[in-house]
Amino acid sequence: MAEVRTMREGTLWFVYASGSGSAWATASAPTSGLLAFVESMTFRSAQTVTTIMERGTPHHHKVTEVAPIEITVRAKWTGAFPTAISGSGASVPMFHLEYKAVQPELGNTGRYYQFHGCVSQGPSFNEQAQGDTIEHSFRALAMNGETASGFLS
Repeated sequence: MAEVRTMREGTLWFVYASGSGSAWATASAPTSGLLAFVESMTFRSAQTVTTIMERGTPHHHKVTEVAPIEITVRAKWTGAFPTAISGSGASVPMFHLEYKAVQPELGNTGRYYQFHGCVSQGPSFNEQAQGDTIEHSFRALAMNGETASGFLS
């Protein structure tokens, strides 16, 4: 019987970010690694779209604002999270993050999401009999995904 899943589990990887802006910029040979085995993950990406009218009729749309991406990750507490560092050109310690959602039904491939310029907004710890969990919130400048391949995992 096939396993029934209600959510995608996966892994969250990090690499130290360098510079500012929304590009995947790193220093030469940056430190990277596995951040967490993820139980659940949510992200919200939003933009403000304005409809431009031409003589009272909708003519086209224009993106007038792009909001930062809010990310929340819940994982089993398996050890220490690394501390983000300030790279060259950046004043706030940042990571680039990559989430791989596993797909065992398709030969263990995955769906990948890359989040650029992520700053930690703080962890939340919860002690439970089934295993301690940590929920971590990040804010990203940009994202890429869903894709069929990753950079880190």
